[in-house]
Amino acid sequence: MPFPAVNRNHHDVEKIMTMFTEDATFEIVGLSKFSGKEQVRIIYEYDVGVNTNLQFINFKSDGDTVHCQILERNDRLDAIGISELKYSSCIFTFKNVLIQSIAAEVPADFVEHNIKIFKKFIPWITENHPDEYSRMFTSEGRFIYNCENGRDVVPLLRKWSMEQNADS
Repeated sequence: MPFPAVNRNHHDVEKIMTMFTEDATFEIVGLSKFSGKEQVRIIYEYDVGVNTNLQFINFKSDGDTVHCQILERNDRLDAIGISELKYSSCIFTFKNVLIQSIAAEVPADFVEHNIKIFKKFIPWITENHPDEYSRMFTSEGRFIYNCENGRDVVPLLRKWSMEQNADS
């Protein structure tokens, strides 16, 4: 299984990308989907920026499919008060020993928590750090996933969180 290589090489996106087919997809079920190897790459580049560590548990394989759960830790999660995110499920589909698709599902309570955080964070960053906002978000308000934005959003989330705690 190539999974331990993700953490061992998590700063070497090139090595990680050798594990994927050209038409690979990465989906957070119901939230986002990235299609094609170059789009999947941006998720791993973002993960480098937020210092992600993944642990894969409860494996069950069935032919070219592996079902498991993921435990994720990273600086962004920590900045919003979550020490570890346990995915409800994750399904890896392989084609000729390469990963063709990843479909991961996060718990509904995490999605709700994340939405609440960003409903408060977005107005704060827009008002207090407009240059960073315009660099990190599209004109439609969607976060741009890349290593730099991953690295830069963490201190802003920490600053916002400290201000929120000071106001309460």
